[in-house]
Amino acid sequence: MKTTTEIAIDLNMPVHVVQRVLMNWREIGDVCKDRAHMGRAPLMKQDSIKLMLGLLERCPDMYLDEIQEQLEEQNNVIVSLATIYRSLRRLGITSKKLSRAAQERCEEACRNFTLEIGGEPPERLVTADEAAVNILKSYCENGWAP
Repeated sequence: MKTTTEIAIDLNMPVHVVQRVLMNWREIGDVCKDRAHMGRAPLMKQDSIKLMLGLLERCPDMYLDEIQEQLEEQNNVIVSLATIYRSLRRLGITSKKLSRAAQERCEEACRNFTLEIGGEPPERLVTADEAAVNILKSYCENGWAP
C-alpha cells in the first residue's frame, strides 16, 4: 500500500489534498463532501431580484448604480455594485453592447419627431416641468440581456 506522499507524487498533487480526499473517503465514502448547503446565504432576497429583473426588462440599458438606487428606494435594500453584478451573472444576464441599428432607430425617431413638430409655432408647444433629458443615457451603448 502506498503512502500519501507517494500518491501525491504519482498524481502531482499537494500532500494535504491527498490527505483530505482520503479522510473524506473514510468518513463518508466519497472523495468530496456535498457542497449544496455550504457557503454564505445570498445577500439579495427574491423580491429584490424580481425588482431588479423588472427594472432591466423595462430599461435594459440601466447602469448598476441606477439599479442600486432603485433597490434602495423601492425595497430598502442596500447592496454593493459587486453584489448586483454577481447576482445578474448568476441569473445568466450579461452586459451586451447595444447594436448600432438600435441606436440609429432611436436617433431616427428623434429626427422624425423634430421634423413633425418643427412646423408648429412655439406658442403651440406645451412642455411639462417633469420632462428631462439624461445626457448620459443618450450615449449609452451597453445593455443587459439574458
